[in-house]
Amino acid sequence: MKNIEKGTENGSCTSAVPFFLTGLGTGIALAVLFAPQSGVATRRLIGRKCKESSDWAKDTAGAAEEYVVAKGAEIRDRAKEVVEVIARG
Repeated sequence: MKNIEKGTENGSCTSAVPFFLTGLGTGIALAVLFAPQSGVATRRLIGRKCKESSDWAKDTAGAAEEYVVAKGAEIRDRAKEVVEVIARG
């Protein structure tokens, strides 16, 4: 219990995620309800935005993967150098 209390005191990211998702869902629901377009146009818009979001998420994940792979290679190379220096004495 102490860890949970500590996390909420510090404004932990894990405690903010449900609030963010709730706000996001509420915003989407209100946007659909008060949209000045017909139902068909609104559904097309939502579909298009979902596709764009999906593409953005895939691109971002790909970029993050490339970054992690590159940094992992740098760390591995640096570790090899350190091991060689230590082995030489």
